Amino acid sequence: MIKTQLKLISCGILFLIFGVACLSAVEEKEPIPIEERDSDIPCQNLDVLDSVDYILHWEIINDTLHIYTKDDEIRDERERWEYIKSLEE
Repeated sequence: MIKTQLKLISCGILFLIFGVACLSAVEEKEPIPIEERDSDIPCQNLDVLDSVDYILHWEIINDTLHIYTKDDEIRDERERWEYIKSLEE
């Protein structure tokens, strides 16, 4: 009888720990208030670029933002085809 109660209590504690862990993972994070942001950095939320369909890839190299767009992809593809055609001639 006591073993059954201990099992129930331990299962209950495990479910509580699991529930708290799930809630803390799902908890919505608050945005950084404007007054706490560093004014020397012109753009602090570059993740917005991920939602732009026209931008295929972006990265920051040596404090410079590099953006690869659909136009860049088309230009590179044309250059590849021209290079392949030049090899065939």
